[in-house]
Amino acid sequence: MCFSANMSLSLGVIGLAASGITFLDDTESFWVRFARAYAIFHFSLMEFIQFFAYPVADQCGYGTNYFLSELSTYHISLQALAIMPALATYSTDKLALKKATLIGAALSGSFILFSFLPNTWQLFDVAPNFIGRMVSCLFMGQYHIGYAISSAFGLLVTWGSLFGLAVSGFVWKDNWRIGSYHGFMAIMTLFMPQWVFDVSTGEAAAMYCFYSIPITASFMPYFKNFFMASNYTEQRNVPVNS
Repeated sequence: MCFSANMSLSLGVIGLAASGITFLDDTESFWVRFARAYAIFHFSLMEFIQFFAYPVADQCGYGTNYFLSELSTYHISLQALAIMPALATYSTDKLALKKATLIGAALSGSFILFSFLPNTWQLFDVAPNFIGRMVSCLFMGQYHIGYAISSAFGLLVTWGSLFGLAVSGFVWKDNWRIGSYHGFMAIMTLFMPQWVFDVSTGEAAAMYCFYSIPITASFMPYFKNFFMASNYTEQRNVPVNS
């Protein structure tokens, strides 16, 4: 396997460059390019977190590991807000970006709130695989860094984040191309490591972040004509605050 600290660092740098290129696409409105660039930037940050986590992996509950674990908690909580608006920018519904931003903010805000509540509060007393009743920690898995995230209502956070990553693209009108790509890639990178390599869910989630730069690269301007449902020149892009 090619997972390593240096590979995470390299992908983080590549992600920052891709985010910058996407934001500079002056053929788009400000909020469209901001949404797409931020999605790439968001996952670049996780690559840097994983890079710094390698030297302190398994040092759970204190020091740098604790700090990075807390950052990971917020990062995972904000995934819905990061990815949902970007996916919505390819829809022919001119209000999709605004709606996706509001829904993503509501989901991410709830997930952050859950992280401050007692982690003994779980739905149906179910113990989720890597978000829930546990000590927050970045641990060394079989191949890569893995997550353990302390949070109340871990099932809601887990499935709510999966909705944002893999399903939300299908909510918007004429958005099946980008929705299908992200849905397929999210399922493959989240579940295939568990099926093929028999790793924990927490490690599989970290592997998803490892592949997130190639996935979110679909938001770069080079691919937008392919993912648009209709001719790009007919696309209506409006600001979030319109």
